[in-house]
Amino acid sequence: MKQYISSFYRKIVPEKTRKVIYKAFLGNLLMLIRGFPGTMRWYRYKLYYSIFSPKNEIEQAYKAWGIAGNSPYPYVWKKEYDEQHYEVNVDNTNGLPYVSHNGKKLYFKRDMLASAEAVYRGLLIEQDKRSAHRYVDSYEELKGKTLLDIGAAEAIFTLDTIEYIDHAYLFECDESWIKALEATFAPYKEKITIVRKYVSDVDEEDNITLDTFFRDEGKFIDNLFLKMDIEGYERKALEGAVHILEHGRQIGGSVCIYHLHDDKKVIESELKKFNLKTSIQPGYLYFEKEMRSAIIRFWS
Repeated sequence: MKQYISSFYRKIVPEKTRKVIYKAFLGNLLMLIRGFPGTMRWYRYKLYYSIFSPKNEIEQAYKAWGIAGNSPYPYVWKKEYDEQHYEVNVDNTNGLPYVSHNGKKLYFKRDMLASAEAVYRGLLIEQDKRSAHRYVDSYEELKGKTLLDIGAAEAIFTLDTIEYIDHAYLFECDESWIKALEATFAPYKEKITIVRKYVSDVDEEDNITLDTFFRDEGKFIDNLFLKMDIEGYERKALEGAVHILEHGRQIGGSVCIYHLHDDKKVIESELKKFNLKTSIQPGYLYFEKEMRSAIIRFWS
């Protein structure tokens, strides 16, 4: 019956009208329904820790989450960013939305005009020095390094370190991000190489291992910094970087360890196979209904 009603609705209501209806009413309603269990979970923690005191770091994170609001960022200080307005403009030369970030233009995808401010706010929270998602203590750590921005997206980390690094390889396959990256780094072309490949443990049409990339390019594997944020494929990327991790000198990096439930254990074990020193960035992200450590740092 549901299928019949849905089919009938699609036949009698033009697609353009359906989109208007969805945007005006159904979209928000569905978001509310889908988000209801998460909101109730957040409210339970908020209520519980308004009565009882947290006993450990994770419970402290849940208490902070209850105070800060239902988001991935369980930080009371997050409100410093929530209260700020970040102006989003559109570049008339390319039609891309952008924000002014530390005096530089940071561009976003063409279809992100409505969401750019919220996305940018999230990026700022993630790279705040108090955040569990912070990649480095100081950008000076990248002085003279070659940066591999693996899962570049908007590449805010590369933009923040552009004055320190020797060169950056931005690994990104999404064509709509490519155009934004080209716009952001137009003033720094000599320092940037965009690589339209996914970094993985295999070499295929759209995938490449880091070992193969550096071998084919004839590049040195010393003095590298690997930043990995690739939605759960971090361990595969590391499996394709055995030669770099084993033989590269003065190598370091920051890897996301929250996308898969056992990432922290698996990735830390993988890095230690190469006698690399590691540390977990303090704090947590709320992800997949639990608090998880976000970043592991490593260095030789």
